[in-house]
Amino acid sequence: MSQSQFDLDRARLLVKEISGNLAALPADSAKYAELRAEVDALKALLERPGAQPDAVESGLKAVHALFDRAGAELGADGIRAGTWLKEIGHMLGLN
Repeated sequence: MSQSQFDLDRARLLVKEISGNLAALPADSAKYAELRAEVDALKALLERPGAQPDAVESGLKAVHALFDRAGAELGADGIRAGTWLKEIGHMLGLN
């Protein structure tokens, strides 16, 4: 996806929403530690001035892969992983 097509503001909103929902899960849940860490890193990247679309896109790909692997468990805990997978996939041109 070219940088001119990548919407950083949309990515910021999506990552903020995902982060807020993950925060509602038990803090001591080891099964989501990697996902939380990746989302937190992406959130920090997006908060920096001059965030590079390529770096954000790479972070979103990592989050997408983690959601894909943890989708069933997240769904069981009330997290709507499927919706985010679809949105991230759309942003990355995967679907």
